[in-house]
Amino acid sequence: MVGHMSVDPKTVVRTFYSTTDAISAGTLAPSALEEVAAPGFVVHMPDGTTIDRDGFKAVQHSFGQGFPGSVHTVEDLVAEGDRVAVRIRWRGTHSGEFQSAPPTGATIELAETGFMRVEGDKVVEFWPLFDSLTLMLGVGLAKM
Repeated sequence: MVGHMSVDPKTVVRTFYSTTDAISAGTLAPSALEEVAAPGFVVHMPDGTTIDRDGFKAVQHSFGQGFPGSVHTVEDLVAEGDRVAVRIRWRGTHSGEFQSAPPTGATIELAETGFMRVEGDKVVEFWPLFDSLTLMLGVGLAKM
């Protein structure tokens, strides 16, 4: 397309994570997700369900309430065409209510991987895989 600046898909994904971190920190409103996630954005959850952009905003709000200031550290990022594979480390301190669990003060660190499909400067689809057991154990919603 003449006059169209191509955006590196890896840059789009890094911006996506920095935006979600800023939402968690409270420095950006959940609506900021609209700057990095396309209107038809779909998250394909590990359990086979999907959530749309508004649903993902709600997820980000929930994490921001339970783990204000949590951060994603990108450890690996590989792109081919419009697809990006990412391996990250997420870290947050459970200092607010999360999914009905009162704050524990526990610092939780999770491994996460994901695939994203990017169009232009926005993420269109996201397939995350994350260690939900460690998260649930850390906030006291699961016992071993």
